[in-house]
Amino acid sequence: MPEALDIRFSFFCRSTHLNGDGQSPIVFRVSYRGQRKDIFTGLYCASGSWDALDGRVSKSDKASATINKNLEFIQRKAHEAFEKMKFSGIPFSIDELSCKIKGKEAAPSLLIDYLEGCNQKIRQRVGIDITRATFIKYRKCLQHVQDFLHKEYKAKNFSLHAINQNFLEKYFYYLRSDKSISLNTSIKYIKALKTLLHPAIKTGIIKNDPFAEIKFKPKPVHRGYLSQEEIAKISSAQLNSNDLARVRDIFLFACYTGLSYSDLKQLRSHHIIRDNDFSWHIRKPRQKTGQESIIPLLPAAIRILQKYSTTSDLRDFDWQVSSNQKMNKRLKAIGEKACITKMLHMHLARHTFATTITLSNGIPIESVSCMLGHATLRQTQHYAKIVAQKVKNDMAKIRPLYE
Repeated sequence: MPEALDIRFSFFCRSTHLNGDGQSPIVFRVSYRGQRKDIFTGLYCASGSWDALDGRVSKSDKASATINKNLEFIQRKAHEAFEKMKFSGIPFSIDELSCKIKGKEAAPSLLIDYLEGCNQKIRQRVGIDITRATFIKYRKCLQHVQDFLHKEYKAKNFSLHAINQNFLEKYFYYLRSDKSISLNTSIKYIKALKTLLHPAIKTGIIKNDPFAEIKFKPKPVHRGYLSQEEIAKISSAQLNSNDLARVRDIFLFACYTGLSYSDLKQLRSHHIIRDNDFSWHIRKPRQKTGQESIIPLLPAAIRILQKYSTTSDLRDFDWQVSSNQKMNKRLKAIGEKACITKMLHMHLARHTFATTITLSNGIPIESVSCMLGHATLRQTQHYAKIVAQKVKNDMAKIRPLYE
């Protein structure tokens, strides 16, 4: 059926209701694709003078003529609103059409407008309880949705009410195919969109949760790490630059503490605490999550801090943590000097701490989780799986001896 026939406007007199003058209200009914919405016009007439077939007041007096003129204006305004929304190319609901006719928008009614509003709110929280990296993630999410609408629907916007499971599945496969984004990263963008739309689902702007039946299973990721032998190679590598030596020391400090790049950059003297037994530990909230990390300092980490301390107190360390890109570029050169085939990068140090330094040496996973600043053990368990696989591989080497 043509779309124009899906819409129908009509008036009726609600004779079951009377005002103080004994007149009944005139109601404007919008029928659209099997749904209907009644809008109170603010006009009244005697039920006996209402022509139900014509949808007008049948009397010919001046008051009736004024009422009929207002009804024609309402109907004309409704047709204009419908035509404008129809030719916008953006799907809309009867509620949005009703709001348009009444001269107000359902707030918010369009996906991109809503996501842009969310991004503005997130931007204001940067540096307070949101990192800039998190803001950039949500900004990219917005850009991907905009690109998707242009490609899939040839539209700049989309009705929030029309978002359903089919929309999300199309968006996911668009990320995988057109954007060539990996499976796990695509799932992260779906989760980011879910986070942004959650308030709209909770408040009923999106009536049915479109994410309820969406199940995308992430692919297991092998997180690289350095062996003890590789750490030793890096430590003993001959470097011809103080700059490379500095980057190596900071990287090794991360290997011995599990601090991420952003937490290393934020590390200050007040984060380093001396206990009553004269041992040292780091106590610092993670920059990414705010979850507190408690990390006892190993002798190797203490020696690095002492090397960069301007006094006899290791808390007076003074080093320059360059940008992540510059650090990783220098680590590539260090890896070549140390004859390490693995690609060195700052986050590799955190994985190395979790696997080689702690779990492989029998440190309980609960303690490792606390040191890494994980909110739950589940976040730490993938490191335990890596260690288990390492044990399995090591045992495989001696299997031929006992066959």
